[in-house]
Amino acid sequence: MRLLTFLLALFFSFFASAFTQEVNVDVITAKKHLNFPVGVGSKVRLTFSTDQKTKEAIFLGRLVNQENETEEYLFLDEVKTRIVMIDSENIVGLRKSRTEAIVRPINQQGSTCAAYGFFHFWNQMHASGFNKSENLTQMMSSDRTRLQFLEEAIDIYYLQNRNNITNIMKLFGKRFGFSCKSHHFTSSKDVSEFLFIKSAEGRPLLIDFNIGSDMVSSTYEIKDYENPTSIDPRLWIPRQVGQRTASGHVIVAAGSFISRGKKKLLILDSNWSEPRVWDLEKYVARKAAYKEMGVHTCQ
Repeated sequence: MRLLTFLLALFFSFFASAFTQEVNVDVITAKKHLNFPVGVGSKVRLTFSTDQKTKEAIFLGRLVNQENETEEYLFLDEVKTRIVMIDSENIVGLRKSRTEAIVRPINQQGSTCAAYGFFHFWNQMHASGFNKSENLTQMMSSDRTRLQFLEEAIDIYYLQNRNNITNIMKLFGKRFGFSCKSHHFTSSKDVSEFLFIKSAEGRPLLIDFNIGSDMVSSTYEIKDYENPTSIDPRLWIPRQVGQRTASGHVIVAAGSFISRGKKKLLILDSNWSEPRVWDLEKYVARKAAYKEMGVHTCQ
C-alpha cells in the first residue's frame, strides 16, 4: 500500500512538472496601451524550456491581485481557441517589459454585481495607471479602504435604493478627479464599435445590460497552465431583441483585441475570478437589445 501511494505521488509529481516548465515570451508585435508599451492584443511567441517548442499567441494581459501584484499572464492560443493562464514565476522575458495589467475579479456572493462592477471599474482604472488624484490611490492602498468602498457601493445601490448607475458613476468620478458620463447609441453595431475602440485605449468601461434566462458557453476554453483542469467557460451576455429578460447585470470591459479578424472584448465579471471574452460581432453587434445597455466612461 505504501509503495502504491509512493508511486502515485511520484506519477502526479512528474505529471505536474510537465506543465510547470518555464516559458520564454518574446514580443513579436506590440499593441500599445496609453500607459503600457505592451498591451492586450500584442502578438507574442512562447518558447517552452523543456522541449524548446514554440507557439505564437495573443497576449491578454498581466493578471494582478487587489494589491496590484502580478499573479499570472494570460495568452490566447488561436489555433486551439484556448486561453492559457501561466503563473508569473514561470514566465521568462516578458517580466522585464511593462505590460498591461488586468485586475483579477472578486467572485461575488449573491446578487451584488452592480456594487462589484463599480469596485472593479475603479480598481481597473487604478491598475491601468489612470490616477488623477491621491483619492483613488489611497482608496486602493489597503484591504480596509477597498472594503469600505465596496461596502459604500452596496449601501448606495442596494440599501438606499439609489440605483441610477449614471449618477453613481458621476459621484465616484468627482471624488476621484474624473468626469464620468453615459453613452447612447443608435444601433447595436455602434455599441460594439464604441466598446472596441475605447477599451483598445486601455480605459475600462462599465457596462450594464439585461440578460436572458441562460448563460452562453464561450468558444474559448480557459486553462490554468500549472493545474490543467478546465475552468467554467460560461459567461453572461446582453439579451437579444425579442428574448425574454431575466434580470440585469453589470460588468467591466478591461481591454480589446482582434483574433482571426474578429473583434473581441476582455471583460471582468464578478461571477468568476478569471476574465472572460466577448465576441463583439456575435454577442453585441448582431441583435443585442442595445437600447437597454448602459455604457459608462470616465476621463
